[in-house]
Amino acid sequence: MQFTLNGEVRHYDGDPELPLLSYLRDVEGIISPKDGCAPQAACGCCLVHVDGKGVLACVTAMKRLDGAEIVTVEGLGDYRQSVYANAFVSCGGVQCGFCIPGMVMQADALINQNPAPTRDEIAHVMRQNLCRCTGYKKIIDAIEMAAEAIRLEEELPPPAGDGRIGSRQPKYHARDLVLGQHRYVDDIRIDGLWHGALRFSDHPRALVKAIDIDGAMGMPGVKAVLTAKDFPGDRYIGLIAQDWPQMIDIGETTRYIGDVMALVVAESEAEARAAAAAIMVAYEVL
Repeated sequence: MQFTLNGEVRHYDGDPELPLLSYLRDVEGIISPKDGCAPQAACGCCLVHVDGKGVLACVTAMKRLDGAEIVTVEGLGDYRQSVYANAFVSCGGVQCGFCIPGMVMQADALINQNPAPTRDEIAHVMRQNLCRCTGYKKIIDAIEMAAEAIRLEEELPPPAGDGRIGSRQPKYHARDLVLGQHRYVDDIRIDGLWHGALRFSDHPRALVKAIDIDGAMGMPGVKAVLTAKDFPGDRYIGLIAQDWPQMIDIGETTRYIGDVMALVVAESEAEARAAAAAIMVAYEVL
């Protein structure tokens, strides 16, 4: 199959079920689409353009992209990148920044279709993009500012601060955050990097009778499988009282489905997750 990615032709003959998000991040090394919930399609952090429409890359299989035109933040061009970056920074619309590249792509699809969107129209379109920092008002402010600049074909100057106490200052690293170029942990790639996956509890409250890791140990790519017995020291943590086990041991009781039974280390994320799923845990449900 063939498609274009940020204006360049690509040929693909790999797994037809591979999510576009995995292709962009793991094959192309494009980091602006973020993995916030894959494969739940719930957060909007992975949103990119496919044939001009906003699409969630985590649930878009490669088999659907033959002949498609795919655009990420990296392919928006210098002018629009500058406008969006300066608008979001000027309006205070970026804080942690993880969700903003998806917001930018959603906003860009809207502006291409409707160059003068109202605040209500912006809010309606952005409803599938989740942000836990800003409360959306400043995001809507930023999109409104960017839409006006693009409609009038104007430049937006970068915000500047004078450094005085009490004066407004642009957020540090804000441009990189808006454009998806700030590297979070999942964006870091190192040669020889191994991956980890956790085996969580199946029940919120149950006595753990046995943890069988033998099947996982023999799976492809697996380097280690660790349980509570492998902790070299105290495995209990807590902000006030040190009363929460980092892993649950045989003979102990789970307290929620986020309790960790085991950790798998493998050569790839897929191998680690497959091995974690193969770990068998016996319970007495309480």
